[in-house]
Amino acid sequence: MKSVVLTSYGDPASSLEHRELPEPEKPGIGQVLVGIEFSPINFSDILVTRGLYALRPELPSVIGNEGVGRVLEIGEKVVDLRVGDRVVLPIGRFVWRQRLVVPATDLIVLPDDADPRQLSMVSVNPPTAHLLLETYLELRPDDWIAINAANSAIARWLIGYGKRKDLKILGLVRRAEVLDEVHAAGCDLALLDDDDAPGRMAEALGALRPRLALDAVSGDASGRLARLLGQGGTFVSYAAPSFAPLAISPFDVVFKDLTIRGFSIGNPTFAEQLPQAIRAAAQMIATHEVTVPIAAIYPLDEIKAAVAHALEGGKVLLEVGGARS
Repeated sequence: MKSVVLTSYGDPASSLEHRELPEPEKPGIGQVLVGIEFSPINFSDILVTRGLYALRPELPSVIGNEGVGRVLEIGEKVVDLRVGDRVVLPIGRFVWRQRLVVPATDLIVLPDDADPRQLSMVSVNPPTAHLLLETYLELRPDDWIAINAANSAIARWLIGYGKRKDLKILGLVRRAEVLDEVHAAGCDLALLDDDDAPGRMAEALGALRPRLALDAVSGDASGRLARLLGQGGTFVSYAAPSFAPLAISPFDVVFKDLTIRGFSIGNPTFAEQLPQAIRAAAQMIATHEVTVPIAAIYPLDEIKAAVAHALEGGKVLLEVGGARS
């Protein structure tokens, strides 16, 4: 059975290996055998390789926090699943392997007519976006929110859920050539992520200001995003690919009376909300309400090239191939 194994904590380019592993045991009582179809390379996977994530497995270990697959075999006393069902794997099951046995109660059945590549990304970014918009403020129609990395995969979901709530979305990007792209994706105002953004925002919005800012970058980008908030605004940090501290001016915090929060999908208080959020997102995928651009798809034996591509930018998937007959 093909897999990807983390051999040491540190540089993912050197510590991830393609390996052959024994086939899993037959499913026992209440268990099912799942063949993995696709799995994305997420920022959380990079954090696992560097030993910086909440999940820190004993090495060597298969990793991979998210994926979609087909039920291949059912153990005794499984009543809610059938062979052939497409299912999403729970976060933390480490799915960069072709097949694995899991408890049936951990699985969520997905629409069979939806794109499995899109469904492979349904259990992290969509519920994160949903919770970011529901947890910290009671947002009203026509409220403005501000996001950075507005051309990212999760931004597509923030935009999708934001439009469902009739919110106005200001998106910051680091490259001028993607401004039209994020505007077409649904941002009402798209600006370059630089020190001139507050002035350009004021020209466009007049006295209106965002109530909520969602930071996916950290470092100096956090400070630029916080500057866009209005009086009493809320700033939420939920990712930090720059690995830099939040660089927010104390004057913005003090004189605007800002609230600064942090978000992790692994927070136990969110656990009961995740299945419903995943099912709702799967239906949005099936109806093409949200589609995330995919930069490339790699087989497991090209894991080093896949990770290098993911680190450069763009959404990269692994084609695991575990559900093929």
